[in-house]
Parts: sequence; structure tokens; C-alpha cells
Amino acid sequence: MRRNFKNTVLIVTVLLLILSLGCKNKSTALDTSKFSSLKVMTWNIWGRYNLEPRYTMEGKTARERVLDIIKDSDADIITMTETYGSALAISEALNFHYYTPSADANLTIFSRYPLEDFGNVNGLSPFSFIAATAILPSDQKIRVYNIWLTSGGRHIVAIKDKTLSDTEFNDGDENRYEHIQQLIQHEDFKKDLVNKDQVPLIVAGDFNCVSHLDFTEETKANGLNFNRLVANKTSMAMANASFTDTYRSTNPKITQETLGYTWTTVGLEFTYDSDLGFVPIKTDTHPEPEYRNPFSRIDFIYSTGENIIPLNSKTIVHHSSNLNRSFPEFPSDHGAVLTTFQINQNK
Repeated sequence: MRRNFKNTVLIVTVLLLILSLGCKNKSTALDTSKFSSLKVMTWNIWGRYNLEPRYTMEGKTARERVLDIIKDSDADIITMTETYGSALAISEALNFHYYTPSADANLTIFSRYPLEDFGNVNGLSPFSFIAATAILPSDQKIRVYNIWLTSGGRHIVAIKDKTLSDTEFNDGDENRYEHIQQLIQHEDFKKDLVNKDQVPLIVAGDFNCVSHLDFTEETKANGLNFNRLVANKTSMAMANASFTDTYRSTNPKITQETLGYTWTTVGLEFTYDSDLGFVPIKTDTHPEPEYRNPFSRIDFIYSTGENIIPLNSKTIVHHSSNLNRSFPEFPSDHGAVLTTFQINQNK
């Protein structure tokens, strides 16, 4: 009897140990080998004005404040617009890889991780479209397009023009719709779309137009977004091409706090001069059109692919030196967008 009892205890102990080890191994695999996180920023840094000595504040240049904001964000990949002459200095300060078509180019892709297959989109203007593939530490690849859509035609400030109907305002974005079609219908881009479940795809940049997702019956009823209903063709084209608007998808309830405006960060105390940039107003009257702080969400990070999941997204419109106002402590007229993704490993 005693021998049988000892044998039984031994068998039960071994079984419990096996079960315990099996559970531990399963848990460890879920925690460490299935996914990683990736932070992506898109930001228009206001071009050459970003290099002007007059925007130095408390001993910090505008470029230094740009670097502060990027470092504080902990972004892994940045699609930058209006880089003009800053790409090399920014990449060296961040110790990031980067691609830009030329030293003074509009667009730049910065990456904490190595880049491959970088360059312009064949046949399209590099002022508006560039691409690169980032290789993550897990060896998972991410295809990134940085884009700028034309600001020509009807200006975005017209969204505040009460004499302009929703249809007339929306028709004013026809040139941006035609511009995004150059990319969506491009043969190389279509190949990347077909491959999106193996290599997730990100399209980010300054679109110079709003999103149809921000203009709903609910927002109109709540007096948000100028009480407009705008069926924007450009954002709808991105949705029809299987892309997720990462800011709106992670902030689906639209309130005053989640409007996500990125333009403009400049308040009523400044006006725009084509030769000088934004300059202080010296009278008590405000300019027309008002560059109110702020009024439009026009900068976007889109993603597609079964292995890329937006976890959260936010806009950045302040420098740490002043959290009560944006410009000029915040060194651009555009806010930045920062999205954190879960990147799953290919099966």
C-alpha cells in the first residue's frame, strides 16, 4: 500500500509539473514573439521658416524645438513635409536613417530602423510622393509612403465661409482627389497593396483636405466642424482602397476634445504674410481669413494590412516650454500626428 501511494504521488507531481511548464511556455510565446509596437509620426514642419533666426526663443531655435518634440514623442518613423534643407541635420541629431530626394527637398522619411527599397515613385513628382521600406528588429518589413497633396484651388480656410454650401466646399477638393488617384492607380502602389498582408502599408502626410469621417449627422447636431456635411472624395478614396484613418479609428467618438485638428496652430494674434510667414498683428482687429487656432484636420496617417493594428493616435500641438498656446513656441503652423501600432509577425 505504501509503495503504491508513493508511486501515485510521484505520477501526480510529474503531471502537474508538465502542465505547469506547458502553460508557462504558451504564455511566454504570446508575450514576446507574436507582436511588437511601432510609433509613426507625420509632420509638416513649416519649411524654411523653421530655419529663421527670428523664431529662436529662449535660446532655442525652431529646429531645436522640432527635435525636442520628435524626441519626446519617441517616434520610430517620421514622414516629414516641408523639410527644406533640414533633413541631414535632423537625421544626425536623431541618429536615424532617412531618405529624401535632394538636400532641399519637400519630403523626407526618417526611421529608427534601416531602410531599403527607398526612392521616388516612378513617373510621379518627388515633391508629392516618395516611399521606403523600414526593416524592424523582428525582420518584419513596413512599406511607407510619404505624400503631399496640392494646396491649389479652393483654400482650406473656406470651410468657415458660411456663404459656401457643403457641396461647393466639397467640389473644391476635386484637384486633391485627382492628385491622390495618381498614387492609388499607380502600378507599383497596386503591387504594394496586393502584398499588404505580408508587408503592412502606411501612407502618411499633408493631404490639404478634410476627411468625410469628421462630418456626420451627429457632429452637425452637436455644432461641431462648422455644422457641415462633407463627403470628401479624397478620404473616401483612401477608405475604398482598404486604408484605415488611424486617428479617427482610435478616436471614433467625435467631441470637441477629439476633433484632432492639425491646422493651423496659429492663433488670432498672428496673420500670414507671403514674404514673412506668420507675423504679429499690431492692431486690435483680426485678419480675414482668420487663422484660428485651430480649425481643420488635414494631416493623416493611413494604414492597411492584417498585421498592422492602430492602438492609439493623437495630435501634438505644443512644445514643452508652453502648454497654454501652440505657435510660436510650437515651431510649425501644422500640428503633428502620432500613431502607435501593434505589428503582428507574419504567420
